[in-house]
Amino acid sequence: MHTLTLTRRAPLAAVTAMALTGAVAAPVAGAAANHHKHRTVVKKVKVADDFFSPQKLTIKVGDKVKFVWASTNFNTHNVTLVKAPKGVNKRKFSSMDASTRFHFERKFTVPGKYHFLCTFHPTMMNLYLTVKKK
Repeated sequence: MHTLTLTRRAPLAAVTAMALTGAVAAPVAGAAANHHKHRTVVKKVKVADDFFSPQKLTIKVGDKVKFVWASTNFNTHNVTLVKAPKGVNKRKFSSMDASTRFHFERKFTVPGKYHFLCTFHPTMMNLYLTVKKK
């Protein structure tokens, strides 16, 4: 009976000793696998009178781009996807028209080259985005 009591208390004693010394248990196999998972990165693109900044951008599959309209804009702008890899729904990657206090964010899951423009200023406002595989 005494041996049974010691066996039950042994794990508690080990945990208590680890807590007092600051020791850390080794990660579980699943936790180690999640450590190498790609974290979503959000890149910002400024939508201003009359340019995108930056005009060229490279991201990885799974990353997001957040288009942010400048608070100092006087003109109306939009983000319109005109060229994309096969299978990408261009309408889902195009924003509404706005001048200030607006943002538009999308996640990119298809690698390839994308071309955005503002339909109000198509010769001045172009963004060339490259989405690379992880």
